[in-house]
Amino acid sequence: MTSIPGKEVQPRLKLTEKLAYGTGDIANGLAVSSVGFWLLFYLTEVTGLSPWLAGMAIMIGRAWDAVTDPVMGWITDRTESRWGRRRPYLLFGAFTYGLAFLSLWTVPAFESEWLRFLYVTISFVFFNTALTVVFVPYTSLTAAITDDYDERTSLTGFRMVASQIAFLLGATIPPKLVSWSASSEGQQALAAIGLDIVFGSWLGTPRVGYLIFGGAFALTMVTTILICFAGVRERITSVDPHAPSSAWYYMKGVVLLAGSSEPFRKSLLIKLLSTCAVTLIAVKLPYYLAYVLLIPDEKPYVFGVLFISAIISTPVWVLISKRLGKFDAYRWGMYGYCALLCVLLALGQDASHVIYPIAMAAGFFHAAALMIPWSIIPDVVEHDELTSGHRREGLLYGGTTFAYKLASALAVFLAGLGLEHFGYEPNATQTVQSVLGISLMVTVFPAILFLSSVFAGRGYPLTAKVHAEVKAALLARRNQISSGTSN
Repeated sequence: MTSIPGKEVQPRLKLTEKLAYGTGDIANGLAVSSVGFWLLFYLTEVTGLSPWLAGMAIMIGRAWDAVTDPVMGWITDRTESRWGRRRPYLLFGAFTYGLAFLSLWTVPAFESEWLRFLYVTISFVFFNTALTVVFVPYTSLTAAITDDYDERTSLTGFRMVASQIAFLLGATIPPKLVSWSASSEGQQALAAIGLDIVFGSWLGTPRVGYLIFGGAFALTMVTTILICFAGVRERITSVDPHAPSSAWYYMKGVVLLAGSSEPFRKSLLIKLLSTCAVTLIAVKLPYYLAYVLLIPDEKPYVFGVLFISAIISTPVWVLISKRLGKFDAYRWGMYGYCALLCVLLALGQDASHVIYPIAMAAGFFHAAALMIPWSIIPDVVEHDELTSGHRREGLLYGGTTFAYKLASALAVFLAGLGLEHFGYEPNATQTVQSVLGISLMVTVFPAILFLSSVFAGRGYPLTAKVHAEVKAALLARRNQISSGTSN
């Protein structure tokens, strides 16, 4: 339903709609967590790609993904359909998204490393294109479903709880399936249902486990996206008649808006730097547990504790954000996260006996790092509408996801270069230099990035009070337009 000038959008949402919206992020959570935690590890440990080539392939795919996000934002802002501007892409993009995800975990065993690199690069570009088609419309739905400041925080909270459940599954299931499929018990079970013929020479190797979880996750992703499509409604769906006529001007608009709008610029920097930090932790943690703490079999359990803690903590951060304001809540959360990372570095290899309490505390702060930056973005939409006269969710979310994916691309590439620089060798005892490098990349580097995000966001202007004033000004403008039209 198109919003009517002069009428306030009803802010209170049904529980079922919040649950449906949150369910949609299970797809992204499964994909982002499994790719973030395990793709670099899979490429270096299983397919035999050198760390720098693996990091390069991932960076190329993510960089392409970042460039396409503003384009997708422009497309959705100009879309008109009976389902709204964003929801059609959930319906028609779900199946391609699932197929593209599966392709990541089926890297052929080419003898040539460059052929493997080429396959991974093309597959990752395909995956990230499919991700963009679904993820940009999905994230911008927050601003299209409701315009209430606190209701958006609540909606983002539902999304992040679902996302953290998915992150938990994406972090813990792959290593368990890989271990099981390579065991004699797993091989016998697969042979009993005739899959030994399907897997052929891969039977008994880690490749089978990655293929199984890739297929299971792909089916789950398609299902949850379709549930989101069916369960939510867009209430703010009017198309801006003054929207740029080409994607190039839209991408230019993102740059210009970042330069002219303080709220957008600060929210963009917060998201970029926090994402870079979170991605570094995600991709380096499997190496840290395996080669620094020497507890490789504990990986799924450590991840489990971290994300269960994050899931439980998300509603707490919703309440803290309402009490302190979104940026102040984020600021104090990142201070806590940095202090915890310093403790982890100080303990070093002696941290193995306290890793579970540390993981529990990390999950609490991790929830803030993931949830609060996303809950800040939709409030910028009304501020931009007030100052520009146009409502441009697609531009704002396209620009934000551009920063998000560019940051993750750089983080993964730097992680691969770091492994190469510090002398990492797959499936081998690491040198003192390599152990130190892995430790620094999971503690000091992310802490610097978190502190930088707090510094970049200092003085963030869109408090709850200011946002309410922006909404009141918009409502007054709509009433004036409505009154002028009726006269």
